[in-house]
Amino acid sequence: VSAKTPMQLLKQDHRTVKELFNEYAKLQPGDRGGKEQLFRKINEELTIHSEIEERLFYPAVREVPTDEARDLVSEAVEEHRIVKTLLEELSDLEPGSASFEAKMKVLRESVLHHAEEEEKEMFPQAKQLPKETLENLVIEMEALKDDLEDVQDKDSE
Repeated sequence: VSAKTPMQLLKQDHRTVKELFNEYAKLQPGDRGGKEQLFRKINEELTIHSEIEERLFYPAVREVPTDEARDLVSEAVEEHRIVKTLLEELSDLEPGSASFEAKMKVLRESVLHHAEEEEKEMFPQAKQLPKETLENLVIEMEALKDDLEDVQDKDSE
């Protein structure tokens, strides 16, 4: 049995993505291969992460009986929409090009802001959920993550 909370799982994802962005920032301007590889990893991580939040975590938080919880979820869903649009646009651009770099910067800022807001504002709301709900959520989230990672692995073969 996993003793983690849903919030700890999501925080771990946030950390992973943050590290990938930091690695990206360290690459040489001309390292197109490295940029492409890291972008693919970032894209995969963010895609899986937002899917888990939208399918499982956000609907649960929406059940917290406060206006703040509902508002935070609505805002987070909009932020995901922006991130998805950026990821789609980045997928069509040449890694290392000026437009790619500009969009990567915006992506990084959007994602880091979103993650911080979630951790500071939404996670405390989620802590109000019944213990059983949180425990079930962890199990569902871990299972979905495994499934989505398997799908991503098959796609990249």
